[in-house]
Amino acid sequence: MNIHQALTIRMIQLAEERDKTVTEIARKGGIRQSTVSEIMNGRSKHPKVSTVQAYCNGCGITLSEFFDNPLFR
Repeated sequence: MNIHQALTIRMIQLAEERDKTVTEIARKGGIRQSTVSEIMNGRSKHPKVSTVQAYCNGCGITLSEFFDNPLFR
């Protein structure tokens, strides 16, 4: 599994845990719909850390909590 796949899976996991869509969380974090689509569809293979941070903000978690997952080990 590559880092892009792990990021996408983790974003989906966090959305499911919160009973929200990835888009709802991203919007809450201030991420544009087009950015979310690019990440989820593989067109953006290397999202910026600031984008991941914004997604974390939408989830109410830290970057450490985002990456503290077996997907990244």
